[in-house]
Amino acid sequence: MTSAPTRESRQSVILEVLRSHPVQTQAQLSQELRRRRINATQATISRDLRQLRVARVSAADGPRYLPPSDGADAETRLASALGGQLTRLEVVGRMVVLHTYIGAAQVVAAAVDALGLSDVAGSVAGDDTIFVLARTGAGAKLVAQRLREAHDLGARWG
Repeated sequence: MTSAPTRESRQSVILEVLRSHPVQTQAQLSQELRRRRINATQATISRDLRQLRVARVSAADGPRYLPPSDGADAETRLASALGGQLTRLEVVGRMVVLHTYIGAAQVVAAAVDALGLSDVAGSVAGDDTIFVLARTGAGAKLVAQRLREAHDLGARWG
């Protein structure tokens, strides 16, 4: 094993691992790091995950870690978040209401916000529900359609 990688290089590898396949536990992540010749304690991994703003979300197949959006792949992150977390979507007037698994709403809302959709005035996320306010009723329908398409794409990846 390598002696002591820099924090930046270790965190870069963590993001690479999380983007390449689902990781459900810190023990799994530690194992993947060891495979890449990086030895890190559980405390170090936990601190790295916090610093990287990695979210642990519930999914149908159990919890998993989702890396933060880096802007360039906002569509990919949205598809991944919606495909694995969205349970229901409905339009109510100018509002798009998204229901997720418990604990996933903030991750999904961040992915929606990262898109910077011009039809969206803002969003609010709770634990398992997100309210996305569109500027118009027609805009809400367009946003809902975009989110449904991203969900369908993400579900196919899953």
